[in-house]
Amino acid sequence: MSTKISLIVKSIILLMWTSILFSCASTPKIHSLVDDRVQFNKYQTYTFHPSVSVEGDNYDSMSSRYIKLAIQNEMQKKGFRQAEDADLWVNFNVYVHDKLTVDTSPSISLYYGFRRDYGVWGNYPMLQERIQQYTEGTLNIDLIDRKTNLLLWEGVAIGKVTSRTYDNLEFKINEAVKLMFETLPKD
Repeated sequence: MSTKISLIVKSIILLMWTSILFSCASTPKIHSLVDDRVQFNKYQTYTFHPSVSVEGDNYDSMSSRYIKLAIQNEMQKKGFRQAEDADLWVNFNVYVHDKLTVDTSPSISLYYGFRRDYGVWGNYPMLQERIQQYTEGTLNIDLIDRKTNLLLWEGVAIGKVTSRTYDNLEFKINEAVKLMFETLPKD
């Protein structure tokens, strides 16, 4: 009997630790748009769009380099090779915005009275609002037919940006780009 209880307790503890680990590891939400008429196997080469070659003050930031390296890695995995006179243009954009969420949840209030024969009064329904401010980041990656200038595929990753994101920026970018490219149909 005690071994069953021990096994149940161990299972519950394992389940709690697993849920804690997965709740801490936030993966971005991934969305994609694909032109269903396109046969991606006819495209073999890519290059970055001219608008992403230089940023702001005529230099590439570290995050821009991380994104480019992650895209190059995933494009190579999909069978594309980088070339100057390429079939596809790759473009990307990053947006960071501060956001607010308002959660409303019911709560109860108990009142303990010292009147004779009344005891505890309670169950007064109340609504409690919780306002939370956070930063949301969005990464868009576009694949564009270089000859027709038409968008063929767009991958979008949306997630919360925290100090842990910046502490582990290259890993987070690689993870998001990998998840986006899983939605790219390449025969």
